[in-house]
Amino acid sequence: MKKRMLSVFSLVLALVMLAGCAMPQPLEELFGGGDEASAHEKTIPFGEMVYTRPEPEKMDVLMQELQELLDANASYKKVTAKLDECFDWYYSFYTMYTLAEIHSYLDMTDDYYADEFEWISEEYALVQKAYDKLYYACAGSKLADKLEKGYFWEGFKEEYSNPEDSIYSDEYVALLQEESDLLARYHELVAAPTILFDGREEDFFTLLENIDGADYNRALQIYYETYNPQLAEIYIKLVGVRKAMAAQLDYESYEQMQYEFYFDRDYSPADADGYLEQIRKSAVPFYKRLMSVNAYGHINYDLVSEETLFTTLQTAAGEVGGDVAEAFAFMEQYDLCDIGPSPKKAQMSFETYIPDYEAPFVFLGAAGDSSDVLSFAHEFGHFCDGYVNEGAMEEGIDLAEVYSQAMELLILSRLSNTMSEEDVQNIARMKAIDTVSMYIQQAAFAEFEKEVYALSEDELTAEKLNEIMLRQTKAYGFYSAGYDWYYGMSWIDITHFFESPFYVVSYPISNDLAMQIYALECEEAGKGMEKYLSVLRHDFNGIMGLVDEGFVSPFSEGRVEDAVKILSELYGF
Repeated sequence: MKKRMLSVFSLVLALVMLAGCAMPQPLEELFGGGDEASAHEKTIPFGEMVYTRPEPEKMDVLMQELQELLDANASYKKVTAKLDECFDWYYSFYTMYTLAEIHSYLDMTDDYYADEFEWISEEYALVQKAYDKLYYACAGSKLADKLEKGYFWEGFKEEYSNPEDSIYSDEYVALLQEESDLLARYHELVAAPTILFDGREEDFFTLLENIDGADYNRALQIYYETYNPQLAEIYIKLVGVRKAMAAQLDYESYEQMQYEFYFDRDYSPADADGYLEQIRKSAVPFYKRLMSVNAYGHINYDLVSEETLFTTLQTAAGEVGGDVAEAFAFMEQYDLCDIGPSPKKAQMSFETYIPDYEAPFVFLGAAGDSSDVLSFAHEFGHFCDGYVNEGAMEEGIDLAEVYSQAMELLILSRLSNTMSEEDVQNIARMKAIDTVSMYIQQAAFAEFEKEVYALSEDELTAEKLNEIMLRQTKAYGFYSAGYDWYYGMSWIDITHFFESPFYVVSYPISNDLAMQIYALECEEAGKGMEKYLSVLRHDFNGIMGLVDEGFVSPFSEGRVEDAVKILSELYGF
């Protein structure tokens, strides 16, 4: 068994992996092993959830008290009671981490939450180390056998038998903190960018809202020329730190570390490479055909208010019924989403989980137009998963993305009560094009990361990064002549490169399973949603678990070709 990292995984999903192949009992009770009737009892409206800076000193005291009990051969009852206190503190710490993260992204100009998020991110590495030490202390105690049987999981004692096996050496913790510092610099740089435009210092995003045409392109180019070198410097340092992390943990590469240790994927980089080859073979030619007929020119991005957006998804969820309707009602009751557009919000969308309140939360970097229908549906798919599976905290990211991407597709046939037929068809075409674009762009991004992390330290320069991205955009067919500056430098906009390396390949691979669900819906109305609901509550953690539920492996030959056929029909092309 391999140990799992104590981690916070923000953006599309938050994962907590506290131990080995199973969760310790307190985590099971909080995140899915408990009684259904008690689920979500602690939930309160988001506006009433108060952020308070955790006290690391309290953690130190609890850990010391636990060690003293173990050293004194205290009773099982006393030790487990103290363990409960330790885990309660951890849940509270993670809750405050999540609240600080949400609030910092809700208003990127808020210095208080920016500072709090930076502080708590730096503390996280020390918390990881402390809880790792807790496991070794318990496994080395005279109560180890009883704790394995009644509190932790089978194999716990053996897994944590040797403290020298701990990954949290001083060197590794220092690397985690260095990574956190670099990410704080990244957040600060992208929070409120300004550019020098016609001799004046302008807020970049505000400026874009008030100009168009040649001025718009000129502002974009100034932005990238200003920020690409600065963000490339941070990214290059992150790559170096992360490669050092992989070396510390004896992985052949950081990519391998991410697959096995951080994301706990049930497929390999070689499997992913084979899927990228299918994308090059089938999705790229189809995308080029779409672009040859000006596909985006047939899409309308009509203004959609926050109220209309909410009502649209609410009506669709109610039409589905069951867990989906229940999840939406829960989200509404406790105000567990922020879906309105704001220039102060981070330009990203994600779903996360707030453990102390047993509540998923949706953050939408809304555009204020019809594309938000799909974005909200995507994040609501994550929300349903988090609501039904009480956080889905051990679930692999690929499985989580199946539920979100399938929700986007399934919602298409449930928009007619709030939209005209023409508007529904517009959203369907938008989804088809977005999905094809996702295949080729995320594949290009995946290739970019693989190539970047294979470079030597001397080869890592801003110019080299820009050259790689420009080459990949051409290879995958989403390049337009005359805009080399954009295609080369705009990789800095991809948050995942900075915050979640090697995540992007999950989008196309998980979409394969989502397309299989949608194919059932096309075959017979309601059949796809029935399948979705049947696998929403699950006891498996990766996408290969879905294969055992009657799906075809995404790594089978011809999978992307089949998806392209469905997307062609969806677009009407």
